[in-house]
Amino acid sequence: MPCLGDILEINSTKPRNRLRFRIEIFGKTMKNFFKLFSVCLTLLLSALTVRAATVATASSSTNAPPKLSLPSFVSLKVEPARLTFLDGRDEHKVLVWGVTAAGDQYDLTAEASFQANSALVELDSQGFIHPKGAGSNEVVVSFGDLEAKLPVEINNAEIPPVNFVRDVEPVISKVGCNAGTCHGSLKGKNGFKLSLRGYDPEFDFQALVNDLSGRRVNRVAVEDSLMLLKPTAEIPHEGRQAVKPGSREYHLLHDWIAEGTKFEPTAKNRATSVEILPSRIDLDLPGRSQHLIVLAHYPNGTVRDVTRDAVLTSNNNDVAGVKDGQVTAIRRGEAAVLVKYEGSYDTRMVTVMGDRTGFTWQDQPEYNFVDKYVDAKWKRMKILPSVLTTDAEFIRRIYFDLTGMPPTSEKVRQFLEDPAPSREKRDKLAGELIGSPDFIEAWANKWADLLQCNSETLGEKGVWVYRNWIKQCLAKNIPYNKWVKEMITADGSCYQNPEVNYLRALREPGRMTEDVSQTFLGVRFNCNKCHDHPFERWTQNQYYEFGAYFAQVAIKRGSLGRETIRNLTGDRVTVAGEEILYQKYEGGEMQHPRTGMNVAPKTPYGEAKPPKDGEDRRGVFADWLTSDDNPYFALAIVNRTWSYFFGRGIIDPVDDIRGSNPASNPELLEALRADFVKNGYDLRKLMKTIVTSRVYQISIVKNKWNDDDSINFAHATPRRLSAEQLMDAVKFVTGAKIQFGGIPKGMRSVDVPDGMVEGNDFLALFGRPKRESACECERSSNVTFSHALNLINGSVIGEVVGDKSSRLNQFVEKEPDNQKVIEEIFYSVLNRPPTQRELLEVNLGKGDKRVEVAQDLTWALLNSPSFIFNR
Repeated sequence: MPCLGDILEINSTKPRNRLRFRIEIFGKTMKNFFKLFSVCLTLLLSALTVRAATVATASSSTNAPPKLSLPSFVSLKVEPARLTFLDGRDEHKVLVWGVTAAGDQYDLTAEASFQANSALVELDSQGFIHPKGAGSNEVVVSFGDLEAKLPVEINNAEIPPVNFVRDVEPVISKVGCNAGTCHGSLKGKNGFKLSLRGYDPEFDFQALVNDLSGRRVNRVAVEDSLMLLKPTAEIPHEGRQAVKPGSREYHLLHDWIAEGTKFEPTAKNRATSVEILPSRIDLDLPGRSQHLIVLAHYPNGTVRDVTRDAVLTSNNNDVAGVKDGQVTAIRRGEAAVLVKYEGSYDTRMVTVMGDRTGFTWQDQPEYNFVDKYVDAKWKRMKILPSVLTTDAEFIRRIYFDLTGMPPTSEKVRQFLEDPAPSREKRDKLAGELIGSPDFIEAWANKWADLLQCNSETLGEKGVWVYRNWIKQCLAKNIPYNKWVKEMITADGSCYQNPEVNYLRALREPGRMTEDVSQTFLGVRFNCNKCHDHPFERWTQNQYYEFGAYFAQVAIKRGSLGRETIRNLTGDRVTVAGEEILYQKYEGGEMQHPRTGMNVAPKTPYGEAKPPKDGEDRRGVFADWLTSDDNPYFALAIVNRTWSYFFGRGIIDPVDDIRGSNPASNPELLEALRADFVKNGYDLRKLMKTIVTSRVYQISIVKNKWNDDDSINFAHATPRRLSAEQLMDAVKFVTGAKIQFGGIPKGMRSVDVPDGMVEGNDFLALFGRPKRESACECERSSNVTFSHALNLINGSVIGEVVGDKSSRLNQFVEKEPDNQKVIEEIFYSVLNRPPTQRELLEVNLGKGDKRVEVAQDLTWALLNSPSFIFNR
């Protein structure tokens, strides 16, 4: 445990001026903050340096990573294992690996030689194989003395007409013409608009062929078509030269115009899915590369190699960069390669092992199934976890995580003195805390954030009714799926049926669509409101089909109570407080903004029973949403709950689940999801599983083998206490009482039902959200200079420390033994006994100064990182 003696040096026998002492402590405390700031700045500069190096690597071949030597190989392997060509426009790339005696594979695609046994196939300069005649053939792949044979079947070598949906649209997307920064923007560019990333081929066809009287194509003098002159920069083009004359892309566009600019049905000619080869990308050292192949699957069952036209990106360019269909390792870590091709997406994880010379795996004890999956990932990544926390560290951590409060000094002493085995008493403590009154209050506050419990939209009475209902649901431990279903299907008075207030706070179908999907599925649907999602599979049609389930939800004023609320224009008005949520039986349809047509309700994936005539659509939607078969529902809450105990989710951010943001440990996440469903969606059992795992109980102290880990939970991460935790902890450890606006004095800050607390800037400064968004990002947990100044010189800590009626001050006056006083302060504030050095450096003295020195000690500890962070 780090010693705080370097900032204390409290000795009443020395001549001292209290103001000077506080200034000295301020200076030493700020020195620690500046040290932390310096470390953060160093890490930031280091990251920027790595990023700059990455950019330089991509832009200059002279700065490329050094070429690594290859080991000896015993055989060659090719993928795909055989090729089938459907027509003369078909082409295929082949991956070649050298296989070592140990079974390790290294990419030799660029180094290998290809030799066809006949003239039926041809290899181009970029490594693609093309058919030249129908029949069967064999390509011999060689590297050194090793050979592998690749069977080839050519069904047809004739070149078919250019297909707009299958051939032209992918080229337009690849060169960037329909990107959001170009003609795919909301208003297009210079009078020419395309659908964003080609999500609407029919719209694009009309824009190219028929818009402005067809001036963009010239079927007679094809080379004079604006569709060719502009992208080749033969005439002024603001966007640059996107297509080179004579290139493959140029010839495809040219031939399509020359063949009569035909349009084929989108449903038959657009890919339904894509996949990346290889299925797993493991690179041993920075500088090592792996070629990639992208295959598109079509409705008729055919598969095409679309590597040339697919867009490949990395989600972490500091670890692995992607260029020209090849992923290159930059440094040790993990990244994901995302492929985008005409509305279809796929990802592949990339692992860069780095130099792990000297690493030896050490088997770890498994407390429950969580540890099995975590250990497997550590072993694969050659990571050794930190040691277990001490009992003192554990009791503080679990108290804050489960109850939002620190343990009492008496509880800490009892726990540390308990002779029972550490794991046994830790499991017992977890069982005692889960379900306790403080647990219910803390988690009611957390859920009030997510469910947007605020008086701005719900009114003063409504917010209290809603908050109390949330608390009651948690106290009863209502299964999560049942709880969510109640909120989605609720109707009636907001006072008599408090669950109504969830949809009441959202008010309109679009907001309901976005918040329900983000809160309960972890999916951000707001990006596909105006167009298909640019990076994911979600479409604009799905947005309005989802919203159609809520289109018949209506709200009207009741007759009970009077409330001052903010209306849709932002003005404050006094109205009848009661609102009634009901189903409209006439009208209430969702209209698609592009077509103006009514949209029928449909789930974005899976199947929901169609609602009967007159039936509230929300019922069938809620059945689908909370179903065991819904792949997102249980997974989203499991991932979100995990993040509350580790500072990040297995998928992070927790409310942004998408293919390009894969789980760091998908096996662990699936095991937690399955266990949660098996246990009847019991949130308490989920939490107990997490906090009784060994991975939850490891220390923040890193070692050589986990120092660079940030996503595999190999060491604990210090987490700044939330605004409410800080406020309640300060009150609790000192025994002082702080007044909050609108509630009786002495209540916890988590008891305040509203997002904003009147007359208390501390909570706002330290990140308590207004509860106006479904995003977890609305609550902040950063540490800035303003936070440091407030803790050191603000009224909250200053007043409670100096409060003569506080519990600690009363204890000092009644307890004559100075060592016991010092120990009580340490046990109360930091939940641990003082070290010997700390005992020696703190001398309370005698007389009037004794209370003053004790207050200074309390003030110093309250300003230490050991108090401010949950460690």
